[in-house]
Amino acid sequence: MSKVGTVALVLKQSEAGLTLIEALSDLEEISVLERQLLEGGINPLLEVYQLRTRHEKEDEEFGDYIEEILCQPFVKEDLREQGLRWFKSKIKIEEFQKCEREATRVIAGYAYKLFQDNPRRKDFLLASDHAKVRILVFEIPKEAVTADHGPSGTGQVPPSQVA
Repeated sequence: MSKVGTVALVLKQSEAGLTLIEALSDLEEISVLERQLLEGGINPLLEVYQLRTRHEKEDEEFGDYIEEILCQPFVKEDLREQGLRWFKSKIKIEEFQKCEREATRVIAGYAYKLFQDNPRRKDFLLASDHAKVRILVFEIPKEAVTADHGPSGTGQVPPSQVA
């Protein structure tokens, strides 16, 4: 049985109707967004972006720590090799995350078009023989602040890329 991924479409009312302002595929980010919407947060995406920033900062700090250790002349060869393997793994993870962001953007664009055809669909499944993706649709209240679209490189799907 295949694992089911999740993509959340974050929509906000505009003059043109509901507009896609963000696409999320990280379950922790989706959970944070859901909680913010339930609590009536004024900027429900802000905590999602803050979470991303914290994770990026932690990754960067750990990378700096490993690099600092590797630069020490007294480091044992086996530790140096482990550090280099960690950096190679980090590069592979970053490449995977880049592919995941692109896949999220493509899936979100297609799901948004399906949603536009039937706006009552707020939780549906896209499926093929080899993959399944659950689509969740969240509407940000019209009065909510969303001018800050988060750090660059996010899963953000500008409306110009969806149409």
